[in-house]
Amino acid sequence: MPESEGPADALLCLRAAVSADPEDPMALVRLRDSSGNDLDGIQGATSVTFLSKESKAPVQTFDVHVPARMLRSRELSSREGGAPKIDLEPDAFFPLSALLFAILQRNERAGSYLRNATTAQIVPISALERAPILEYLTGKRNAWDGIVSPTDVADSGATAPSDTAAPAALTKDDAAERPVTSKRTFQPDAADAEFVRHLRSKYELVLLSRDDALRGSMTADTDDGTTGARAGGDLLGLRAMMAPRIEAAKKRSVSSNKSSTSSSRSAPSAINPARKSRAQDPIILLSNSPTALVNMFNVKALLQDGVFIPPEEARQQAGGIPELVVTIRAPSSDEPTSGQGVSLSRRILVVDSAEAVNRLGSGAPGSDQDPWSRVICVFTTGQSWQFKSYRWSDPRDLFRNAMGVYVRWSNEAPSVQVKNWNVTHLQVGTCYALVPLTIVQVDRTKRHTDKQLVAFFWRSLDSWVQRKKPRLHL
Repeated sequence: MPESEGPADALLCLRAAVSADPEDPMALVRLRDSSGNDLDGIQGATSVTFLSKESKAPVQTFDVHVPARMLRSRELSSREGGAPKIDLEPDAFFPLSALLFAILQRNERAGSYLRNATTAQIVPISALERAPILEYLTGKRNAWDGIVSPTDVADSGATAPSDTAAPAALTKDDAAERPVTSKRTFQPDAADAEFVRHLRSKYELVLLSRDDALRGSMTADTDDGTTGARAGGDLLGLRAMMAPRIEAAKKRSVSSNKSSTSSSRSAPSAINPARKSRAQDPIILLSNSPTALVNMFNVKALLQDGVFIPPEEARQQAGGIPELVVTIRAPSSDEPTSGQGVSLSRRILVVDSAEAVNRLGSGAPGSDQDPWSRVICVFTTGQSWQFKSYRWSDPRDLFRNAMGVYVRWSNEAPSVQVKNWNVTHLQVGTCYALVPLTIVQVDRTKRHTDKQLVAFFWRSLDSWVQRKKPRLHL
């Protein structure tokens, strides 16, 4: 049978070829470039040829960009005024390349399929309609709501294919796509129409403008004696009454701003240059391990308030949804300690993944804008897999660039992996400062020691930052 070209039969040819071999839907489909060479993917393809199941000879050839009779959304088939016409609105239909790409990517997940379609510059199928469309193309269902029948295509000015121009296998489901008779024009009941008109004119409040939306709760009697209807009103009178007061308030505000500006210029500057604001905040990186004693749910209560809350209890209090970035206030060594405690003025950002660190900056590695150069502390559970996605995957390299902290229960033995990292122990009360790793022991019941533990942590971190990263000095 000689090859032919034409957009009218593309969908039926594709469906017949794909459903002929469910194990290998592309067995009877050949994608070719402009030189006639066969391709494995849709990229670079300019035409598609469908083969006969018996002889493997070419039967139909189409341009891959020809629009098929399948709408991009099934909702377009029932829009007011009827479904789009393929010759008048070709962009409302899927091109043949989009359906071929969906078949090639049939085993991919929704996110991977959409990403691949964007990369290949192919029109993607929505996640809700992708499964039924694939079922229709592979012959698992006989119809889909978003398909325009061949008769509608012929009515729009396109030429419908003859039965001799398509393979016999293409006509077996053609009857299922025949259009139903046109819908009868709806004729509303005259009594119902009169009742709706009366209801709208007397009782319905239509919000047409901003003034209508600001109507009060006053009620009034209608002309037919009904009480309780909402009365209309506007704010023009109130606006006219308040206009002089608003203008007077604006003048007083401008004069007070001018006087405050002049006084601030005459007064000596009281800002300490050593306390000038820094453009970047230090970062603390937590472990996202489920066994970590310090996580995104309880880190603020521990490091800022000095109260240790068990991780599961903190997770329940937060509803199981952590914040992407937790902001805590650290005690600053630049400000004197007040009689009631240390002033919390230095802001520190807390995250629990390498991806979150990368989102906090976009500078080149080693620059001041590099977010990894602002990481001053890394919490670990003693498992080396935690560092695989970090800038420094080797623990020794990591703890040369950030102070390491290992938190464990006081009655549990330390991790064997931590011992293999060859760190030096220095006992300080119930806490052990390690260089470069700090092991913090948390008692299960003695909550009165939490503040002492946190104070030791901040002193250790401040000392480390002064020696290693003075520009981020707390």
